[in-house]
Amino acid sequence: MSTMEETGSKSQALPFAQVAVNAGQPTRRAFTYAVPAALDRVVPGQAVFVPYGPRVLQGVVLERTAASEIDDVRPLTAVADDAVVLDATHISLARWMSGEYLAPLWECIATCLPNGYGQKAVTMVSPVDIPPLLPVYPEDQKILAYLARHGRTPLDTLRATVRGATTLRLQRLQRDGHLTVVQGLARPAGHVKLQRRVKRLRSAAETAAEATRLAAERPNAVAARLLRLLEADGDRPLADLREAGATVRLMGQLSEGGWLEQYEAQVTRDPLRDYAFERRPPPELTPEQAAAADRMKPGGAYLLHGVTGAGKTEVYLTLVQRALERGEGAIVLVPEIALTPQAIRRYGERFGDTLAVFHSGLGAGELYDEWWRTKRGDARVIIGSRSAVFAPVGSLGLVILDEEHEWTYKQVDPQPRYHAREAARELCRLTGATLVLGSATPDVVTYYGSETGEFERVELRERVVATPTGELMAGRHAQTKIVDMREELRTGNRSIFSRALGRAIRTSLERGEQSILFVNRRGAARFMLCRACGHVPLCPACELAMSLDQAGTVHARLRCHHCGRERRLEDGCPSCGSGKYRPFGVGTQRVEAEARKEFPRARVARWDSDVASRKGAHERIVQALEAREIDVLVGTQLLAKGLDLPQMTVVGVVDADVGLSLPEFHAHERAFQLLSQVSGRAGRREREGFVFIQTYEPEAPPIVAAAAHGYRSFYEHEIAHRRRAGYPPFSRLVRLLHRGRDEAAALKEATRVAADLRMERDVMGAPEPDVLGPTPAFIARVRGEYRWQILLRGRAPGRLVERIRLGDRWAIDVDPASLL
Repeated sequence: MSTMEETGSKSQALPFAQVAVNAGQPTRRAFTYAVPAALDRVVPGQAVFVPYGPRVLQGVVLERTAASEIDDVRPLTAVADDAVVLDATHISLARWMSGEYLAPLWECIATCLPNGYGQKAVTMVSPVDIPPLLPVYPEDQKILAYLARHGRTPLDTLRATVRGATTLRLQRLQRDGHLTVVQGLARPAGHVKLQRRVKRLRSAAETAAEATRLAAERPNAVAARLLRLLEADGDRPLADLREAGATVRLMGQLSEGGWLEQYEAQVTRDPLRDYAFERRPPPELTPEQAAAADRMKPGGAYLLHGVTGAGKTEVYLTLVQRALERGEGAIVLVPEIALTPQAIRRYGERFGDTLAVFHSGLGAGELYDEWWRTKRGDARVIIGSRSAVFAPVGSLGLVILDEEHEWTYKQVDPQPRYHAREAARELCRLTGATLVLGSATPDVVTYYGSETGEFERVELRERVVATPTGELMAGRHAQTKIVDMREELRTGNRSIFSRALGRAIRTSLERGEQSILFVNRRGAARFMLCRACGHVPLCPACELAMSLDQAGTVHARLRCHHCGRERRLEDGCPSCGSGKYRPFGVGTQRVEAEARKEFPRARVARWDSDVASRKGAHERIVQALEAREIDVLVGTQLLAKGLDLPQMTVVGVVDADVGLSLPEFHAHERAFQLLSQVSGRAGRREREGFVFIQTYEPEAPPIVAAAAHGYRSFYEHEIAHRRRAGYPPFSRLVRLLHRGRDEAAALKEATRVAADLRMERDVMGAPEPDVLGPTPAFIARVRGEYRWQILLRGRAPGRLVERIRLGDRWAIDVDPASLL
């Protein structure tokens, strides 16, 4: 008996079902439904349709139960899909996530479903009788005229287009018989792609003979051409034959003659179709790498702490190979889409066709097909960004988080606001899989966990380099120099490049090597500043300084990187009219322009989120770097992570002070990690690397520690500070953020919630959590909405949040990655 049949037979004696419902509401509970006799074989993990108020909605069965806590239980309506889309592991994972992150249950379920599987409830407005003489009310005329042109329309679309489409007006028009307003379900965005194809029914020789005969008859030349196509390739897309002149009538004649047959076939949308993997044997690990791999036993939880360039990826590859040999699957997470091209090549060369990829840069169809390919067991090794942790890998044996310290593993919006590291820990607990967290600069919380026994720490202290033959040998750290930019100014250097950095880049260009210029800011400058009156242009919707953007436009523009609002840059100060209205600070665009002037013969390119926003942009940039088509690369955090380029010998951090003084407890940790990671891009082969950290605060602890490659010294300084201040890992945080267009009303609501939290805590007689605020958020206004935040700090602050009422304008962020 199959597993599904066994589950079905056990479920038949259980008359109720707990269902997560796609209701579009922030509920964290499942709903109870009776299972009618006709649907008694429904099992956990199947999608169903259920009554929900006056509507019928989509849901997923989580479990069958013998009893119900309520008396009046409505029955399931129908089975939506015969396939079981969620296994017991992912049902448990979604439920854990809902409780851990105080997130709506359906949103947590949806993270584990195929892309586009969910069917949202929609209200549709359909024309019934559009009179030739429209009603006298102008708003009625607009509504009916729109429906006459567009037919059946979602209510949200109608309201966004026609301002007067109010509920009362639509109800009146429906009573008058002009339209109908009905509830329904949107078509799922994810679906199988089908292609019309044509196959030859007779042998190639018979087809060739018939084509020759038809070619002699002038009226049948097109038919001959079609048969020639099928002679060469017996199965082709119908589109190919149509391009050759095929008509419906002609295809019908050839089909009736027994020469061809039309059919539909599923087309797999493969995101790896452009990759050609050349299988390579694994190199022999260094003794330190081999010892590290041997220490990580199945079922354990490990922190692989290795210096930059220590060859952590080779250890990962070895662990994946061992998991596959045990008949298990593996998930490998990388923190940025930008890192997937190199990761795909490394893992593809080792594991080939068993590889699948998941990240947000793929098309919806590609994600849908990769999910089902993984579910079928055709893919056993998954590479991807944070959402890949939910891939339906059967017999999961290994989960790896590379660069585990990266904040991009934390989902910010939309819900659920999960952390992939914690989701991976829970997944490994549920499945018994091995968890490996790798980093040269581990998250302070993770490293503390390795000190207290949550993880076993495995160290890689030696840098290794790969020789041209593929062998691994001992390497060395890049030489790092802290450049005091105050001294550069005192000696008359007004350039954004220090003299030492300029000399190093020129030398690398002469040697045919590559360089990185790292800037922690996109755009041309941080902001505009009038030296006469001090005016700084602010975004009217966000009240934040707008940055200068000179790329791709005739006239420079000011842009808000939070809401996207932009305007043309004025010639003079808009406040006082002074001509001393100039850019202040540097961004990637300005550094790119300055690099072109300073190094005129160099091929300079820029890599930031503005440039890499198009599909495939990351792959193209990495390919250009590997093909030596770029000499100097200017970029932001995207290039600080995981790039492994043999000719990259010089790294210049243009402004290391960015972020040091931000008002949040992560600030020094993030600065140290970023500087250490970007420094690790230099000298990763046998050529020596050089790093220049330009700063106006050369004594800052994160800068000093990064230059000395001193993670342990930084950790001890940082953990002491957090112990004194009571920040993680010595507490947990929950951030409550309220948004509202009315400033006074937003403050009133934030004050109410803070008072409710304190009262509820006192009623419980609990000394904690601390309730801090409300205070204006660091970015106090975004897209015209005022933002107020409340911070809870304690051992389990989420329990207090569960006890109070929050409206739909509140966002809950458990263990926030940022307080800004």
